[in-house]
Amino acid sequence: MNLIPLSVILQFFAPYWKSLGLPILEAADVAGKLIPLMEAIIPGIRYLGESGENIKALTDAMDGLKARRAGIMDDINIAEREGRKRTPEAVHWLKRVEAEAGEVAKMEEACRKRKRLLGVPLINRVSSYKDGQRVRKKAKVVEELQTEASSIVVTRRLPPSSVQEMPTIPGMVGIESYKKEVLLHVAYDSTGIIAIRGMGGVGKTTLLREVNNSFLPGSERSSEFDHVIWTVASKECTLEKLQKGIAAELGLNLVVYARPPNVVLFENLKSKNFLLLLDDLWRGFELEDVGIPHPGTGGNQYKRKVMLTTRLQNVCRKMSADVEIKMNCLGQREALDLFKFHVGEQTLNSHPDITDLAGVVARECRGLPLALKTIGSAMRNWRDPKQWRHAIELLKDSKHADLQEMEILPEEGEERDMFRTLKLSYDNLPDDGTKQCFLSCCLWPEDWQIEKDELMECWMGLGLIDESNGNLSWGHYHIRTLEGACLLEPCADKERVRMHDVIRDLALWIASDCGRKKNKWLVQAGVGLTEAMDVKQKWIGAEGVERISLMHNGIEMLPQYLPHRPNLKVLMLQRNYALRRIPPDLFQCMPALTYLDLSYTALEELTKEIAILVQLQYLNLSFTYIKALPKELACLKELKYLLLRNITGLLRIPRRGISNLSKLRQLDLFETELQVWEVEGSRGCGSAENRASLEELEELNSKVMSLTNLGITVNGVPTIQKLSRLDNMVTRYLGIRSTCKLASIQLTPSIVRAQLGSLKMLKSLQKLKIQYFCRSVELEVDGEDQDHDMDWQLPDLEELHLSLFLKIKVVTWARVSIPDFLPQLRSVAIYYCRGLENANWVLLLPHLESLEIVFCPKMRQVIDDSVGSHVGYNSAVAFHCLRRLLLEDLDSLTSICDRAISFPSLEIIEIENCGKLKQLPVEIMGSNLREIWGSEGWWQSLQWQDENVKASLLPYFRSLMMDVDHVRFAHNASTKYAEH
Repeated sequence: MNLIPLSVILQFFAPYWKSLGLPILEAADVAGKLIPLMEAIIPGIRYLGESGENIKALTDAMDGLKARRAGIMDDINIAEREGRKRTPEAVHWLKRVEAEAGEVAKMEEACRKRKRLLGVPLINRVSSYKDGQRVRKKAKVVEELQTEASSIVVTRRLPPSSVQEMPTIPGMVGIESYKKEVLLHVAYDSTGIIAIRGMGGVGKTTLLREVNNSFLPGSERSSEFDHVIWTVASKECTLEKLQKGIAAELGLNLVVYARPPNVVLFENLKSKNFLLLLDDLWRGFELEDVGIPHPGTGGNQYKRKVMLTTRLQNVCRKMSADVEIKMNCLGQREALDLFKFHVGEQTLNSHPDITDLAGVVARECRGLPLALKTIGSAMRNWRDPKQWRHAIELLKDSKHADLQEMEILPEEGEERDMFRTLKLSYDNLPDDGTKQCFLSCCLWPEDWQIEKDELMECWMGLGLIDESNGNLSWGHYHIRTLEGACLLEPCADKERVRMHDVIRDLALWIASDCGRKKNKWLVQAGVGLTEAMDVKQKWIGAEGVERISLMHNGIEMLPQYLPHRPNLKVLMLQRNYALRRIPPDLFQCMPALTYLDLSYTALEELTKEIAILVQLQYLNLSFTYIKALPKELACLKELKYLLLRNITGLLRIPRRGISNLSKLRQLDLFETELQVWEVEGSRGCGSAENRASLEELEELNSKVMSLTNLGITVNGVPTIQKLSRLDNMVTRYLGIRSTCKLASIQLTPSIVRAQLGSLKMLKSLQKLKIQYFCRSVELEVDGEDQDHDMDWQLPDLEELHLSLFLKIKVVTWARVSIPDFLPQLRSVAIYYCRGLENANWVLLLPHLESLEIVFCPKMRQVIDDSVGSHVGYNSAVAFHCLRRLLLEDLDSLTSICDRAISFPSLEIIEIENCGKLKQLPVEIMGSNLREIWGSEGWWQSLQWQDENVKASLLPYFRSLMMDVDHVRFAHNASTKYAEH
């Protein structure tokens, strides 16, 4: 550093000397006097010279820190889109960087303004020695922040909502005292494991649900636990199933971890306060094996509780319960109150004798809540005292004492009495058909939520209902009847039903001739079977079996050389996702089979030995990987239902393979991409002899004995024209895959009639899926002279799927009323319409229940301001019936709707990869809302005018997770709800 001339230094101090009245001396006179002073201030002046370089170094360091901050923010944004949350330490670090950046900027600006002092250039960009010291300190802080950045944990995965509300049963009595007792034990530090024991149907699950809901957000005890974990164990529960259920509640996917499941669970719970609720436990588990930190091992730091329900006292002992609470049946007064609640005041007051008779029936139910509820519901409309007296005679009749042979818990006399009582509800079902429909429900796994459509399809295949005209009214009648009798329970998803586990046991017992033929029905559904040897052992033990259900297992291979089962009529193997092969000899041991379900398996071939099953009436191969059907299919002359849906790899149906099946009532190839449906049989790949064509359907059309329902996917208008001329085949499900190069598409009665020859096909369609690979920018539906053409509508269409209209911007409706054109449409799915800007027209569908919109990147609003242009629009609009809304991969979506549109029936919202959607309309939060699905990152990014609204909705939030068991079939999933 160069020394500053003495004359400059004197000039610097002159104003101060003058202000003090001191004379201004020449340099030579004061040199000697200044030397000591200079020795004191030279180090500081030297630092001033270095400060210019220091401030530049500081700004450079801050620029580096800002770059580091930008990189961390990118990492956070990516992680939040994947469902993670920034950590508090990351938030604190970002705030500190922002604050320090502001101070550095101020320092740099101050130095720039004081670049010169008193008109004399000193040292560039330095104002004072004091400022220089601050620069040095600030540089140290910046360096520390850079060091911290390398070790900071940026994000963590969010857990799902700490507690999820469980549905409760109205009218229950006698629960409150048990609830208070249980919650009192939860409060005790000395109580870790609480067991609730009682016979089936006594109300254990109801009690556990009440306990669960005691910790909902907003309740007095909402902050007591970090997690309240609900898991149903069920009779066939394995350690793996239990771990998977607990992991799902915690938002964990055990598959992605390299460590054992119990280690993963333990690591996630060891530093948490949790309450684990295990419902319907049938065997004891070591908590350490499951991965649950044992209550009492966390000292006073963590609150860990386990609560279980069971029918068995030895389970309480094996679980080392600290407290065992025995739930007893209701006392006489409580029992009568519950029974009267389910019978109803109108029935009780319909005749003077009925009130006394109700007391007798209630006593015969022996205080069991399930029996009181079931019998009371069955007798709800009984207004004649003779009916009541007959029911009492049945309850007391000694012929019901044959329940002593009951397989389920024979040592428990109270269980036998329960079955004796519950059978009255079964005996009083209106007809044998309803009774058989009830019994067939036990073929599904315990606690399974059964799709109504799947159930009714099974009933058709079993010959219990005839819905060949496409009308499922009888199926719905049976379901309503069974729900009314409390033999089936409605689910939160209205498209599904379930059986109480006790009622399922009752059905299994009745199906086995009240325990006398224990192996008449072999039901091992959802019990975790995987090995061929396990299947063989079950099979060998089922001599005389008539129905076998092995659905929902992990079976990979069926055993060979199974024993002959001449009475076997029903075999259900669906949803064994890894099942790849059927042994050729399998069908030889079941010649009387009438019902075979192999859907949702990995089968690639159907063996030619299928020809042995000459009595087969129902064959379901949907959602498999079968590449070709054998020509022996033609031997199945009794076949009524042939279901081949969603077989994307099916390349060949042999010629004359289906044309001779004259008893077919349903042939369903919907969404099966079969290249053989050519107008001319010889155009397909391979020889005409080996491939079916539409000529095959024409021949079948000439032979069928009654109208046949058809589901089919075709490649263009000529094929549809052919189909429309088949008088004995009614197209219910139609898929159209085609291409279009027109700038716009117009659909009018005259155009459609010219293309199809008539509008007849429109009348019968129930499902329509159009994949158009279209470059058009507009789709217009024009009614023309529709007032004079009543055929211009789709009166029965319930499901509509539109996809690959790549450039369509809008769908316009002219001279046509949308409610009149689509009066029954309940489900709309719009996929891969990249240019679509809105879906305004769906607002006018009077019965719309499900709306899915996926990968429409230009859509900013689902319903925008142009909705008023549609025929029939009025300002008081609402999605009156909409129950489910799915929005996925909508990059531009900023809002669902701006205007006040109500959603009074909405139950489920699913939002995925809609990063710009930051608000949900207040009107969407109706009283029926029960689930909001999305990533944790999206949920945390939502903006709320009132944070209390967010808190009130938190119990309904569900974190989106991939179900690896079903990922193979995800691309073919139907628009029905998935609630496993």
